[in-house]
Amino acid sequence: MAKDSIEESQSELQKSKAGVEAVPVKTAGIAETGPEPLSVAIIEDTAGAAVPGERRHIVKSATLVMLGNLGSSLMGMIRQQVVASLGSGIGAPFTSAISPAQTFNDFLINGSINGALIPTFNDYAAAEKRDDLRRLVFTMVNLVFIIMLVAAIGFLFISAWFVPNIQVRGYTVQQKLLTIQYARIIFFSLLALGPFAVLQAALFARKEFGWPAVATAAYHIGIILGAIVGSIVGEHYLGYLGIAFGVIIGAMGEIALLIPGMRNQQLRYMFVLDLKHPALRRILKLYAPVAFSFLVSAFFIFLDQSLASQTPCLSLSSLHPVSHSCGADNYLAMRLATTLIQFPGGLVATALSVAVLPTLAEHARSGDNERFKATLLLGFRLGLLLMIPAAAGLIVLQLPIVTLIFQHNHYNPYNSALTAIALQNYAYQLPFVAIDQLLLAAFYARKNTITPVLVGIVSFAGYLAVALPFWQTVGMPALAFANTVQNSLHPIIMLVLLRLAIGPMRVREVIPAALKILVATAAMVAVAWGLQLLLGHTALFSLNHLLGQFLTVVVVGCVAVGVYIGGVLVLKVEEIGLVKGVVLARLGRR
Repeated sequence: MAKDSIEESQSELQKSKAGVEAVPVKTAGIAETGPEPLSVAIIEDTAGAAVPGERRHIVKSATLVMLGNLGSSLMGMIRQQVVASLGSGIGAPFTSAISPAQTFNDFLINGSINGALIPTFNDYAAAEKRDDLRRLVFTMVNLVFIIMLVAAIGFLFISAWFVPNIQVRGYTVQQKLLTIQYARIIFFSLLALGPFAVLQAALFARKEFGWPAVATAAYHIGIILGAIVGSIVGEHYLGYLGIAFGVIIGAMGEIALLIPGMRNQQLRYMFVLDLKHPALRRILKLYAPVAFSFLVSAFFIFLDQSLASQTPCLSLSSLHPVSHSCGADNYLAMRLATTLIQFPGGLVATALSVAVLPTLAEHARSGDNERFKATLLLGFRLGLLLMIPAAAGLIVLQLPIVTLIFQHNHYNPYNSALTAIALQNYAYQLPFVAIDQLLLAAFYARKNTITPVLVGIVSFAGYLAVALPFWQTVGMPALAFANTVQNSLHPIIMLVLLRLAIGPMRVREVIPAALKILVATAAMVAVAWGLQLLLGHTALFSLNHLLGQFLTVVVVGCVAVGVYIGGVLVLKVEEIGLVKGVVLARLGRR
């Protein structure tokens, strides 16, 4: 679900989805999931290394996207808190209902952002081609709007069959009916989300990262407002349907927040539909393989949801499944765990891939493979620096984090325990996700969308190898871990194929930094684990009350972060200097 996943992020940036969706890796174009120049002196003796100015630009762009994604992810977390507080009877149908619209949006346009739109728009990014870019962008906007309108009307008729028979087979009759109602309303949000994806890609191509990154927060705000207003209005009017209308409000808010960026780039709206524009054929050619992969991906997304809706309840004392079904509880647990995974995924993996893509595209266009590799390796090191400890932190603090964030109102301790189990099984994939997003950007920069598609299809075998034999015997944890196997297999294959395409990648240069990061992470985990055991014996830090949950997460988390930062500084991991330079520059100290 990571694809709903880094759902909604870029899709968080970019938005972004448990199961096959868990983190936007397989399907192209997740960005679900964007400071000052670095003043850290960086000297490279290796031929073809990224020049200091280029490195500063990449880290600066990535930081912009990270900051935007941070706000979006925080709002997304609050949104999921609101949804979870409604209980699985409401929360599970709502999260299930988002999937058809989101999957269609990814298939039609979201998936094309990195693979087709940004590289093509980048070809028109020069000042003298601005009129051509504007005409192309709004031809795409208008065309996508028309297609989305037709699709939303069509979904009104097929949803009554599709949702209960394909998507949520294990739900109760009442839950199925509510899912259908939500899904029909939410599908009309695509009239805004589709054009948003095109405009976002245009701004990225112009290296305008700030406003697109900020805009994604509006999506979550709309859903939160919808839930609150819907609850206040009550049964006499919209009832719980208000939360679905909130998705439409949020999508419109995203478009509104892109307007300042569009003005900065002089991209005023045009009522145009130039279907003979030469770039349209180029976009279709680049995106056709990715679109095919989305058809395959959609099958697995809905297979995952269908299996999750039929999984048995877990006995938390033995972690073994029992006979009766808890599909709604399990699916909502997977979705909420996905949200937590998307937080570092959108903040780091997506931000890095979005930031390096334009630079990689420039090196690919000039045929400079050495600088191409150096840029990619820089992304690898930064990704591992942040994602390895993120994965370890989520695992070691899984229950305190889940309890603090989600265990409110109708979301009970059993639901929290399920979510913690799902979170652990998803978290193992985070370092691989960072590498995968960068490798996707590398292939897209070379205008090769076919290879990622083929690898994505092959990697689904990893999901099937775990999910099909174990979804009934092991239950929900097997589906979460199946997604981790899938998303980890993908970058391994991609790295091998990229090496075959452009020669040795000098990956050995990353190994010393990776080993130092692992040592620092191990120290962090040991301290966090021991501190939890020590503090857990005191009433003040008990997870049975909100203050104890908060203090456990804050105290243990801060100490763990301090241990990790101290470890990488002592071990002299170079990349920590890059991050430190960005932070100090942003604070105006350097």
